[in-house]
Amino acid sequence: MAGAGGGEREREREREREREREIQRHKGRRERGRAGREERRRMVKERHREKQQRERKEGQGGKEGIEPDGRLTCQDPLVPVLFRGTRGPRPFPMRPRSLWPSWDSIHILPSHRSLLSTARQLDRENKDEHILEVTVLDNGEPPLKSTSRVVVGILDVNDNPPAFSHKLFNVRLPERLSPVSPGPVYRLVASDLDEGLNGRVTYSIEESDEEGFSIDPVTGVVSSSSIFTAGEYNILTIKATDNGQPPLSASVRLHIEWIPRPRPSSIPLAFDETHYSFTVMETDPVNHMVGVISVEGRPGLFWFNISGGDKDMDFDIEKTTGSIIIARPLDTRRTSNYNLTVEVTDGSRTIATQVHIFMIANINHHRPQFLETHYEVRVPQDTLPGVELLRVQAIDQDKGKGLIYTIHGSQDPGSASLFQLDPSSGVLVTVGKLDLGSGPSQHTLTVMVRDQEIPIKRNFVWVTIHVENGNLHPPYFTQLHYEASVPDTTAPGTELLQVRAMDADRGANAEVRYTLLKGNGEGFFNINPLLGIITLARKLDWANHAPYTLTVKAEDQGSPQWHDLATVIIHVYPSDRSAPIFSKTEYFVEIPESIPVGSPILLVSAMSSSEVTYELREGNKDGVFSMNSYSGLISTQKNLDHEKISSYQLKIRGSNMAGAFTDVIVVVDIIDENDNAPMFLKSTFVGQISEAAPLYSMIMDKNNNPFVIHASDSDKEANSLLVYKILEPEALKFFKIDPSMGTLTIVSEMDYESRPSFKFCVYVHDQGNPILFAPRPAQVIINVRDVNDSPPRFSEQIYEVAIVGPIHPGMELLMVRASDDDSEVNYSIKTGNADEAVTIHPITGRISVLNPDFMGLSRKLTIRASDGLYQDTALVKIYLNQVLDTSLQFDQDVYRATVKENLQDRKTLVILGTQGNYLNDTLSYFLLNGTDMFHMVQSAGVLQTRGVVFDREQQDTHELAVEVRDNRTPQRVAQALVRVSIEDVNDNPPKFKHLPYYTIIQDGTEPGDVLFQVSATDEDLGTNGAITYTFAEDYTYFRIDPYLGDISLRKPFDYQALNKYRLKVIARDGGTPSLQSEEEVLVTVRNKSNPLFQSPYYKVRVPENITLYTPILHTQARSPEGLRLIYNIVEEEPLMLFTTDFKTGVLTVTGPLDYESKTKHVFTVRATDTALGSFSEATVEVLVEDVNDNPPTFSQLVYTTSISEGLPAQTPVIQLLASDQDSGRNRDVSYQIVEDGSDVSKFFQINGSTGEMSTVQELDYEAQQRFHVKVRAMDKGDPPLTGETLVVVNVSDINDNPPEFRQPQYEANVSELATCGHLVLKVQAIDPDSRDTSRLEYLILSGNQDRHFSINSSSGIISMFNLCKKHLDSSYNLRVGASDGVFRATVPVYINTTNANKYSPEFQQHLYEAELAENAMVGTKVIDLLAIDKDSGPYGTIDYTIINKLASEKFSINPNGQIATLQKLDRENSTERVIAIKVMAQDGGGRVAFCTVKIILTDENDNPPQFKASAYTVSIQSNVSKDSPVIQVLAYDADEGQNADVTYSVNPEDLVNDVIEINPVTGVVKVKDSLVGLENRTIDFIIKAQDGGPPHWNSQVPVRLQVVPKKVSLPKFSEPLYTFPASEDLPEGSEIGVVKAVAAHDPVIYSLVRGTTPESNKDGVFSLDPDTGVIKVRKTMDHESTKLYQIDVMAHCLQNTDVVSLVSVNIQVIDVNDNRPVFEADPYKAVLTENMPVGTSVIQVTAIDKDTGRDGQVSYRLSADPSSNVHELFAIDSDSGWITTLQELDCETCQTYNFHVVAYDHGRTIQLSSQALVQVSITDENDNAPRFASEEYRGSVIENSEPGELVATLKTLDADISEQNRQVTCYITGAMSPYSHEHGSFCYHSCPGDPLGQFGISQVEDEWRISSRKTLDREHMAKYLLRVTASDGKFQASVTVEIFVLDVNDNSPQCSQVRARHHYNQPLSSARWERLGSGSPWPS
Repeated sequence: MAGAGGGEREREREREREREREIQRHKGRRERGRAGREERRRMVKERHREKQQRERKEGQGGKEGIEPDGRLTCQDPLVPVLFRGTRGPRPFPMRPRSLWPSWDSIHILPSHRSLLSTARQLDRENKDEHILEVTVLDNGEPPLKSTSRVVVGILDVNDNPPAFSHKLFNVRLPERLSPVSPGPVYRLVASDLDEGLNGRVTYSIEESDEEGFSIDPVTGVVSSSSIFTAGEYNILTIKATDNGQPPLSASVRLHIEWIPRPRPSSIPLAFDETHYSFTVMETDPVNHMVGVISVEGRPGLFWFNISGGDKDMDFDIEKTTGSIIIARPLDTRRTSNYNLTVEVTDGSRTIATQVHIFMIANINHHRPQFLETHYEVRVPQDTLPGVELLRVQAIDQDKGKGLIYTIHGSQDPGSASLFQLDPSSGVLVTVGKLDLGSGPSQHTLTVMVRDQEIPIKRNFVWVTIHVENGNLHPPYFTQLHYEASVPDTTAPGTELLQVRAMDADRGANAEVRYTLLKGNGEGFFNINPLLGIITLARKLDWANHAPYTLTVKAEDQGSPQWHDLATVIIHVYPSDRSAPIFSKTEYFVEIPESIPVGSPILLVSAMSSSEVTYELREGNKDGVFSMNSYSGLISTQKNLDHEKISSYQLKIRGSNMAGAFTDVIVVVDIIDENDNAPMFLKSTFVGQISEAAPLYSMIMDKNNNPFVIHASDSDKEANSLLVYKILEPEALKFFKIDPSMGTLTIVSEMDYESRPSFKFCVYVHDQGNPILFAPRPAQVIINVRDVNDSPPRFSEQIYEVAIVGPIHPGMELLMVRASDDDSEVNYSIKTGNADEAVTIHPITGRISVLNPDFMGLSRKLTIRASDGLYQDTALVKIYLNQVLDTSLQFDQDVYRATVKENLQDRKTLVILGTQGNYLNDTLSYFLLNGTDMFHMVQSAGVLQTRGVVFDREQQDTHELAVEVRDNRTPQRVAQALVRVSIEDVNDNPPKFKHLPYYTIIQDGTEPGDVLFQVSATDEDLGTNGAITYTFAEDYTYFRIDPYLGDISLRKPFDYQALNKYRLKVIARDGGTPSLQSEEEVLVTVRNKSNPLFQSPYYKVRVPENITLYTPILHTQARSPEGLRLIYNIVEEEPLMLFTTDFKTGVLTVTGPLDYESKTKHVFTVRATDTALGSFSEATVEVLVEDVNDNPPTFSQLVYTTSISEGLPAQTPVIQLLASDQDSGRNRDVSYQIVEDGSDVSKFFQINGSTGEMSTVQELDYEAQQRFHVKVRAMDKGDPPLTGETLVVVNVSDINDNPPEFRQPQYEANVSELATCGHLVLKVQAIDPDSRDTSRLEYLILSGNQDRHFSINSSSGIISMFNLCKKHLDSSYNLRVGASDGVFRATVPVYINTTNANKYSPEFQQHLYEAELAENAMVGTKVIDLLAIDKDSGPYGTIDYTIINKLASEKFSINPNGQIATLQKLDRENSTERVIAIKVMAQDGGGRVAFCTVKIILTDENDNPPQFKASAYTVSIQSNVSKDSPVIQVLAYDADEGQNADVTYSVNPEDLVNDVIEINPVTGVVKVKDSLVGLENRTIDFIIKAQDGGPPHWNSQVPVRLQVVPKKVSLPKFSEPLYTFPASEDLPEGSEIGVVKAVAAHDPVIYSLVRGTTPESNKDGVFSLDPDTGVIKVRKTMDHESTKLYQIDVMAHCLQNTDVVSLVSVNIQVIDVNDNRPVFEADPYKAVLTENMPVGTSVIQVTAIDKDTGRDGQVSYRLSADPSSNVHELFAIDSDSGWITTLQELDCETCQTYNFHVVAYDHGRTIQLSSQALVQVSITDENDNAPRFASEEYRGSVIENSEPGELVATLKTLDADISEQNRQVTCYITGAMSPYSHEHGSFCYHSCPGDPLGQFGISQVEDEWRISSRKTLDREHMAKYLLRVTASDGKFQASVTVEIFVLDVNDNSPQCSQVRARHHYNQPLSSARWERLGSGSPWPS
């Protein structure tokens, strides 16, 4: 199958080549046809003009005819031209020879020279030929006529597009589960009605949903090598395009469904016929169905395929139906019948059958058509007869017996006799000599072709033979070297010089064309191809200073073409008007800022034809630089300050004397020096630290942030790196300072109580040289923050107090005191007070009497003092003593005093007096109780108020106990009481009682009757409490008693009376000013007949959770008339909650009651009699009693608060408050934290009564950033109800963690060619403190002394900063720091420099020579080569390769350049005598160098001498004289020198030394003595030939000497030595020469002596006729293997065969050109780095031609391939074979160039050539920047997902080829942070990198994946924009990545109202509930 596939591919390639040739032939025919037609027209016109002139002279009449160009002409102007046809006489009547009326289609315009034209549009597809018969008549009597036949062929135009048989193709194919070589999938066939190129269809895939499909452009077979699994579906759009102009096309869709491969079936697969036979017509169109192949009835799908018998793919079988169609136009001449092999498969089994298709040929209705419209050939003069010139060829669409060609005529009568045309082949050969001297230079023949069918059809064509001079001479330049000098201002188009070449030939052979072969890669020059004038193509650039060296080629137009080369050197010099040229395009210089004023920094120079002056034009800020206008020296003239300006960009102008100028930029970079001392930002820094802080804790500032002592330094880099120090020894005992960051930590424990603050100084200096200190230190104050680390301590552990009775409530017993250094103390009684006889104030510690009755005589209390964390207890002993000495007494036992209520002023109430005291007694008065409202002046006994407001209504009397003590011992004590009465003030208004007021009266009530009494009370006293009653307005029927409140009837009710009255009553007290209240009395006037309720007002209490439909009240009325009553509720609103039984009046609860929404419901119940309709009403008041049905509720479902990390325990977090709408205990709320499985209770606590939540311990943001605390509020109902809320506590971060780099170290590669600003790598640190990550500041701490790199302080991106382009070291070790302002982390960064391949390797010599002994052992060292490459690193390593095949088989070269043998070599082998080894040295980047090593083999004596013959026999007459030569034997030694010197001798063992001798040098055997007497004897001896060794080699040959009598005649040859020349190409059997010998009268028989070497006819190359002596060629000769044959011929006498004579025959083999040049290697493999300059040597090809002379002279050219552009890319030196570049090559465009080089010889009669493949591999350089596969990317991540989730996948592309150059590293180098906009949109802030480190990027295979590094929150930020940069070390590219955070339901709904309640007036129907449930709106 592989062979078949290979053959098919070869046939396909042949078809493709044939198509290309056909296209070229078509183009050529078109061009030649056009030229030929023009030439024919010109010739016809010329002949016609001559004929007219000749006829006028001869007086002849006109003759008519048809011009060869197809126009009808009539020579007689008087002849009318008539049509003869059905419509009467016409000029030029035409008789159609076709079925259609051609005269309607074609008209002849009457004139003396008539033109045939069309009358309507013709359609070739309808009819392709019209045959007309044209008759011309004159007007004579009788009229004469002439008839001619005109055949009009309709040429095709492309007016029909291709057409497919279906508009849509669907096919179902079995799946492919393994990749295959591109295999057929489906074939589509389109037909085109046009012919030729217009009808030739080419197929292409216009659109495909998947890559991997291809289509054969000729056959339409769709192929693919991909895997297709079941379920895949492919849609292809196939386009069919014809080759017309313009091309037309049609498209069709191909749908391919891949289905599972069917399972094997048990039913055998078989065709319904054993074989098939169909018949088709040759003219049947494409897509015509031939027949159908079908399978015997079996379900399932089948797939058909033509597997054989149709190599040209003329047919196709529909894949699934088995229909055979015609796929290409048929031609019986190509194939008249087909035997197709058709296969069918069901997916598991395959069977085949034969299909025979017979084709029926057409009848002869087509004229033969020549392949070309005009044949032309150019032949040199003196062309000999019998030379084939060309072949005319025609085709006939009909299949017939063949075509016959004849010469029909010639333009020149003598031309036809010079040529002969083969009637069957159409080959035109010469039969006469073509001579320009005696004959014309052009011969034009008319050739006719006709077929042999009936009717015969003919066609004609012109053949033009141009006779030209032979191209015998090459052109030659008049001089080989040209030079010119031009100014650089020369305008484009200016002629520079002219080169001239001469050619001794004539005609085209002498036409010289000039081209620029080399040196014009930049296109500066043009050359006129005819005149050789070199002109300037574009403006010259003098800046490169180098002359231009051009190689001009002069080539003639003969065949073969000859050329010559000349060198042109063009020097460019500056003109007077040329602008100066600076030595550099841009200058860079670095200088220190401390450089002294006046120091030179840079010398700029420019070249010009005149003196240049320099001027500093721009950029000289503050005038710090000066410039010498004559020398170009730039100097400083002011001091520099890097901190002020770090670089200057100066513009320097150089002007010459002509006024021309050039500007150049000078960049001056100011290097920072340490000239600035650090400075503290402020003079005093204040920090704080908790005394409970552990060792090594950080000092914090007042905002609980780390405390940093910060100084700044205006210098840069190392000069700005600061070191902080504490120099005071005392401070060093407690504190340690971070020397780089200035943060403080404690090294000793803090104690607020012993030392609440510290003061010391901090010093700072930089790290520059010299070290500079801040001018003054910073004052640092550290305050120690107190914490509750001291427990309270009572001043005494036992308190004792003795009191004197009586004891009064509130009486103070004693004051206890506990001290606490750091907290407030709360006091409480721990034990001893179960009866609550005493109480202690929690703040003051005062113990007082609460219940005197329980005091007893003594009491012991345990009291407690607590600061919330610690506590202390003490014992209090209370004793009750009786007064023993009563001599001291108050003057009254009870004092009385008054004070007005509401008085705020202090007032003295009473002055106490005593009895029983003396003047010298000191008395002290004490107030024993009531001290909160009263005050005792202790020394004077004056009792006063404290200004506290009294309320008499709350307490009208205060009874105070006072005590007096003297200073005696024992002390006397006396007590008394003071009763303070509170005087009333009118501060209370009257209040009505027994509300509400209502009454019912009958309408017959008499005036004066009391109807109702109102009553009010007033809490004030006396007049202030005396109440009088009045109506608010005057009522007609009512009056009120002002004192009693009785309401009575003023007058009887009349018709104007109302049924109801609302009387407003005012109760007014007697105070000044008086206060009053108002209330309403409802009076209902009842008719006597109206029903009467038992009570007009009902009040009932109902719990709010009462069960629905429970009766709560029986409202009962009676009818005076005894009528039946019905009851109803009057108002509508109460009906939602209550209903009354209309018969009984029982009131029932029907709706839910809610105490919290309404505590009381008041409504009216009406009783109506059923007869009269009279009614009465009663008011019902339903009081709703509260039950615990409302849980406590918080105002918010979720509370959010924040607290800073690091705060101590007990820190308040939030104050919560829950409300309960219930009452009483039901609304008393307590709080607790709900344990829901979390450990929040370890961190938080809540006060159960107040709801204040506080911390339990210090919080750590890095451990947990957020807490969700569930708090429960519980009321005190029964059962208790609860409500919950969620408190989200966000822990605020403080900077208490150092940053951490994501990697322990970083490494990157950067090219030394990377530009300034190129991204090297990105370091990134993450700070556990979230807010500090974005604030990190990066800096290079060390390793960047040369300032090659810079770092972005915010993003961590390290970039190139090589402004001055200084040389890069091989590697750099940087230390990079990241600081958050408090901490600093460092990381090592290793940067490796990747070298650029800037230099090519170079050999020291181009040619090396070395000698090597033949037969040297394998592995023998021959020579050491060394190529030097100036690059370093991989690009400086050299790899050596032997590139010519012969040498590589025999030698090896190791990586060190040492050449050694691979095999033993034989000098005697002509190919190994001198071996040229071509070596290529290739560096690591693909740059190469070449050299040749010539190995010369030195001889070793390893070959013995070899005789020509294996034995010699010779006859000699016995009478020969002494010293007569007998025979010369020769032996040849293949060695050389002494080793080849042969010495001959006769074997001494042979006893013939007396008879013969041999010349040891010449090998001539002579007669040594007389042979008389030895007649008829045979002398046998052996001759030895020995070389000159050592070692000595020898060989022997037997010689037989037959001595015959004198009378015996020996055969005598006519020549002592025969020499014959023989051409090596003589055929076998050719006669070379004749040897002749005579032997008296005896016939002679000839024979050849058997040779032992090829030169002596060992191989039987020659034969000898034994009778005639004719030597003939028996085998082919080869001049290259044997140039001279030396054979011996023996002549025997027929009668006496023992008589033998010998003669030597030399046959000189004449060389003919029978050897093609043979390349040393095939293929040649060369390596070339891309972007090498034009003219770079690629490789040298060498071919050897074994022929001699011109036949062996080899030249080279590139093979002509029209489809290849190799001639635009490469050139080859025709003599040396060196291939060079014509353009810079691009590896990305093409990695390998495969082209053929032709080596051809210069044979005179025939040129032979051969070709070799040259494979040029283009090695890749990093010359393409990476790019991303998409211009932007989008990704998404789900919020709250775990870190590491894939967000987006990026793919980078790099046009570079090598994997090394395509390796990229991606970094996140930028981010766009969104911020909210007014209207809900987002704007973005740009920030470098991903400062928060929320995303990471990593490489997975060939993709870069962005993943999340942190959990994201969509509500915080919904979208991110990242910028990702890809770097390959030299180039970089960036792309934007848009990342969306996807929402999850992680937030509860937030309601603006915690509780919502809505009441509906009526129950909802079920339909309404359904609508509500479905989301329908309320019904209207």
